[in-house]
Amino acid sequence: MASTAFESSISNQSPAEENEQGLDFVGFLRRRKSFVILLAAVGAGIGYLMFQRQVPQYRSDAWVQVIHRNADPRLKTMLSEKDLSDADYVIKSPKILRAAYEKHNLSQLATLRGKTVDDAVGSMVGMISTRSLSTAVVQINCTGHEPADIREIANAVAEEYLDLQRENYEDASTELQDLLTRARDEIHESLKKAEVTYSEFRKNSRLMTDGGNPHRSREQAIQAAVSELELEKTKLRSELQSLQEALRNGGSREAILLLIGKYSLGTATGRASGEEISKTVSSAKTMAEALFPLLMQEAILAAELGEDHPKLGTLRLQIELTRNHMKELSGLQASDESKNKEDGQPQAQDFLSVYLQSLSQELAILENQQLALKSQAVQEEQLARSLMQEEIEDRNMQNEMNRLSKLFDGTTMQISEIKVNAGMGGVTAQVLAPAKHGVLVYPSLSQFLGMGGFLGAFVGLVIGYLVEMADRSFRKPEQIIREFGVPIIGHVPFMNDQRLKGVPADAAINRTAVTFHLPRSRPSEAYRSVRTAVNFSPMGGSHKLLQVTSPAAGDGKSTLSLNLAISMAQSGKKTLLMESDFRRPKVHKLTGVSNKVGVVDILRGTVELADAIQETAIPDFYVLSCGTRPKDPSELLSRPQYEQLLMLLKEKFEMVIIDTPPVLAVTDPCSVAPRVDGVVVCMRLSRHTRELGRRTLEQLREVGGNVGGIVINGVEERDAYGYGSYRYSDYRYYYKNYNYKYGDYGSSGLRDDYFADEESADTTVENTNRLSKLS
Repeated sequence: MASTAFESSISNQSPAEENEQGLDFVGFLRRRKSFVILLAAVGAGIGYLMFQRQVPQYRSDAWVQVIHRNADPRLKTMLSEKDLSDADYVIKSPKILRAAYEKHNLSQLATLRGKTVDDAVGSMVGMISTRSLSTAVVQINCTGHEPADIREIANAVAEEYLDLQRENYEDASTELQDLLTRARDEIHESLKKAEVTYSEFRKNSRLMTDGGNPHRSREQAIQAAVSELELEKTKLRSELQSLQEALRNGGSREAILLLIGKYSLGTATGRASGEEISKTVSSAKTMAEALFPLLMQEAILAAELGEDHPKLGTLRLQIELTRNHMKELSGLQASDESKNKEDGQPQAQDFLSVYLQSLSQELAILENQQLALKSQAVQEEQLARSLMQEEIEDRNMQNEMNRLSKLFDGTTMQISEIKVNAGMGGVTAQVLAPAKHGVLVYPSLSQFLGMGGFLGAFVGLVIGYLVEMADRSFRKPEQIIREFGVPIIGHVPFMNDQRLKGVPADAAINRTAVTFHLPRSRPSEAYRSVRTAVNFSPMGGSHKLLQVTSPAAGDGKSTLSLNLAISMAQSGKKTLLMESDFRRPKVHKLTGVSNKVGVVDILRGTVELADAIQETAIPDFYVLSCGTRPKDPSELLSRPQYEQLLMLLKEKFEMVIIDTPPVLAVTDPCSVAPRVDGVVVCMRLSRHTRELGRRTLEQLREVGGNVGGIVINGVEERDAYGYGSYRYSDYRYYYKNYNYKYGDYGSSGLRDDYFADEESADTTVENTNRLSKLS
């Protein structure tokens, strides 16, 4: 008969809930705050005792300012305190402290009286501290037991520090001048030695007066001449090749001659002979050379002075005379040649051939000249190389003298600048705020109390954490789900009898039936959330037989059975509350019905079922009490008749709630569990819940019981719409002697502030969250 659908449907929890790990720090502080508060108070008390035992410490401060007015930036590199970055080391140095001790008569102070100089300086090092307020201001602090003494020490140290700053600037200026003067003198001596050495070198040197190499100069001149000859050769070779090429191509000899002489035959008719052309060319060359400068001068004067200027007329007359003279010379030359011809002398060779031969001869002459110059250039290069070392030495000596001369001039100028800037620079060192009577800085009551309280609270946290780790009780619903593998379907808060005073004491139904007496109270909402979790499960319609049990007595299972049955009836379902706790039946007391006949009588066959079922004042709510108390309760629950009774009740009612004894007290619940559709376990949280719950679920699962969910009873309410803060008391459990004589399960645990019939209490957020998880 057991079905696993109910268990699987309501065990689907979100991964975040299943996997949530770690310590709930807020809950941890709430549970273990007593450790923190107690030990924090103890720590504060210890801090106060330590405060009373401390020796008072006083402090006095002096503010000093040091400003360097350095007109010469080179002094900045020589001043160690240019930005006061090492003021702490200088102020604590033995030089400053010894001078302060000796010059200011500090040996008379009570703090330093009777000590040697070294011991006094050592004590002052421990008393003095510094703090840079800016790049030019330093705070000198002195701490000690005597407020008057530390003032004198702080002022004495401040004065000595300022004196040292003034001395440093003066020493730096003088040192820089001396350094540059010595450097200038050394450079001057080196320069004179270099000049003497160079003079001796030049006396014996073969170089020219300007230090040049004569052979190299001649070599360069020869190379230039060789280059000019090479250019002439190129021109002649080009001209010769052009003329030869023209002859080979059959060009006109007269045209070639005209090309050579840059002369045209004009309007002459007929073919002229070679001699005539030669003469014409020679005559034309001579006339052109004579007249061309005159013609150029004529054109320039005509442009500058005008056509009518006397100078222009004189120049034109000179041009005319020159032309006439050249004509006469041409006529005489022609007559001489004619005469030679008549005398039978041999005629001159062809002019063009002679000209080509002359070009070839001229090329040969230039080639020989060039070879001779190259040979001479090689000789001059060899001679120039022999003087190369002297050239290098001469150049090095001249460079060295130039460097020394520049260094000498620069050093001399720097010395002059320092002398001028020394009067413009300086240092301003003054006490901005002298030290005053010391003030108390240690001990501080607030610091001791705060530190003691903090350390005590920290120790309390550690102890609380250790206790928390040792405590095996549950803190969160997720821990219960992970531990047992069963979902939580409801949280029922603490209840108290005081708020039930408005319910009549002689009411037929027990006052703990809050769903009937106070339907709008918060506990009623909690019970209805359990009803919702059961009804709205995927297989909720087929779950009609629901067993309610608990690990031990006092967990509130009977109260849960009563209120769950009433809430089911209020939802419109025909519901039966069935008693199966034959050892200590309570259903008839809680519902106000008769216990003359009941389940026991039905199982023995003495009473019919219809005669044993009793109606109540609540619509659709029926009760089947225990009846005659048996001596063999376990045997009755194990009989087949009991299972047949359950099947019959399942047909007649839409929901049957079966109240059974605690699982760990007796074996009765394990006999019922395999025969119902689902089991709801009611637990009250305590430090024993983990072990008791584990054993309970193991026994129910061993017999095949379908544990559908857990209801946590007695939960501390966090706010109006949720019950999440698990708090518990140390309940006692009476299950070892669970028989006809066992004691009461314990008080119902009613709490006064949960039973007001509140007008504003609607369905809680807890119900909604539970419904969403189950659906």
